[in-house]
Amino acid sequence: MNTAALERGIFQRTRAAILATNLLNEPLFSIYALLAFILRKDLGATAFQIALLTMLKPMVSIFSLYWFAGGGKKSSLRANVVWAGFLARVPFLFFPFCDNVWFCIAAAALHMLFSRASTPAWMEILKLNMSKKERERSFSQGSALGYAEGVFIAIGFGALLDHHPEAWRLLFFVSALLGMVGVWLQKKVPVCGEGVTEAESVEERKRWKETILWPWKSSWDLMRSRKDFAIFQWGFMACGFGIMLIQPALPLFFVDVLHLSYTDLAIAFSICKGFGFVLTSPVWAKAMGRFSISACSSIVFIGVGLFPLALLLATFSLFWLYLAYIIYGIAQAGSHLIWNLSGPLFAKQEDSLQYTGVNIVMVGMRGMIAPPLGGAFCVITGPIFVLVAGVGLCFLGSWTLMSRSSRSLKKLFQN
Repeated sequence: MNTAALERGIFQRTRAAILATNLLNEPLFSIYALLAFILRKDLGATAFQIALLTMLKPMVSIFSLYWFAGGGKKSSLRANVVWAGFLARVPFLFFPFCDNVWFCIAAAALHMLFSRASTPAWMEILKLNMSKKERERSFSQGSALGYAEGVFIAIGFGALLDHHPEAWRLLFFVSALLGMVGVWLQKKVPVCGEGVTEAESVEERKRWKETILWPWKSSWDLMRSRKDFAIFQWGFMACGFGIMLIQPALPLFFVDVLHLSYTDLAIAFSICKGFGFVLTSPVWAKAMGRFSISACSSIVFIGVGLFPLALLLATFSLFWLYLAYIIYGIAQAGSHLIWNLSGPLFAKQEDSLQYTGVNIVMVGMRGMIAPPLGGAFCVITGPIFVLVAGVGLCFLGSWTLMSRSSRSLKKLFQN
């Protein structure tokens, strides 16, 4: 088989894995998104436990650094993805026998830890196996396909939980098993250049033996050497901090103020958000190919800021709740694409693991601060102040990147 045919075969198998894993992972994503509300409604979780859950999910991302640190060799990429994917789903297999809020919180944190841990290696596999254009198109299509499936899943999950509140235990179990099938499909994806013997220098061997400070030092050095990447990260930090700040307020606001049913939540979370996501995913993929990542990100952050702004009006009518999640779906379609593919995009011909690793570090850093701060403000001032603060931070992130990419934005608006 000639080289072109071999590369084409690898591309097709990689693309098929992207589409299939998105379909198989979506049931777990759908029920996982409801976990905070399940704990509040059915297990009587306190405001402190909800705040802790929203804090731990992003905070544990920091520890995923050590999963792939030094593991950028092509021969280890698939093993990295497979083991992390398996460990991310194992805790949910015990949910049918669980009545403990703390176990559920721990399971959610472990899921986030290992899900983040597999991301850098998976993005590097996509970078090796696909061109930039093919990567953006396939990733966007896979995400949109998963969200479209999530719309139908959410309708069923919401109706089932409203009539059988205990069904969430079985839903987590079955969804975790389906996700493991997706991990098995990722294991079958070949990696370009995997069979090539990779030299290991003395410096690389030492890297494995260095202290826990190495990933932090290398991330800091990367931010200092790549100013464009650093500005992108600080813009994302402001917006991400804003959206994490409001997370503890949402379950309390929805359950205690709006008194939403699971069906209401499913319509908002999956149908409305999914509609916005699926409708605009191809648009964001094309935009990333034509405009700078800073320009696209600044538009995304404006959309994220409009989300809590619209939620504030939901006390008058549920129309605003559904509109808020349509807006959020549109913004998340761009954010999902940008966050996952920014590592390979900034890396260019370099190894993208470290770039994606910095994304994960920043998620963990804001996860340590924003959710507990949001929870504290909820207790002191109520959720409305928290939502308003989230709006301001998202717009600040947009301004940070907008000031850098005004020419690209002008062209974007003209088009």
